[in-house]
Amino acid sequence: MNTLKLFLESPDFLRTIVTEAEKNNETARQLVTGLSAEQLNWKPSSKQWSIAQCLEHLAVTSSRFDPYFTEAIARARTRWPVSGRVVYKPSMVGGWLIRQVVPETTRKVSAPKVFRPADSSSIRDALESFLKQQQRFLIFVQESEGIDYNRTRLRSPVTPLMRYSLADAFVVTVVHEQRHLGQARRVRELPNFPN
Repeated sequence: MNTLKLFLESPDFLRTIVTEAEKNNETARQLVTGLSAEQLNWKPSSKQWSIAQCLEHLAVTSSRFDPYFTEAIARARTRWPVSGRVVYKPSMVGGWLIRQVVPETTRKVSAPKVFRPADSSSIRDALESFLKQQQRFLIFVQESEGIDYNRTRLRSPVTPLMRYSLADAFVVTVVHEQRHLGQARRVRELPNFPN
């Protein structure tokens, strides 16, 4: 699994997360360049998302993690401070979750209700919402310098029964973005995409 390998073999895990998140920002910008509101909100079918819905889903999903990141990082400052680099080791649950959302997986996974975008054909400022949330996400990544993000656990915003590491949550965020940006690109490339 090439995507996961990138993080497992990274000599600087947090830098890799930042780099990949910034690439996602650029991909999103390129994806929407020159598109009208009508094009951004066009859906291939009633059961498929528009480009705007893909971006809104990413912003909503990432924002749901904010309070969990805040609490986990604060706890880790006192419980698991480190002075050197920490090599990423996925937890069992985190590794499983990452494999569900990496771009190369062919399995379709329905978005949990808490992460769903508006079922609307008039989403405004989807790119701006996505990029604004990305700024928040990158602050959490920077704040994780000097803590053991493998030992730092947090609960899933979907269910309190699922727990994984802060590092897993960072990887999930980035690869989940890659997956849905790919989905949005495929919408734009459809032959019946409006001109």
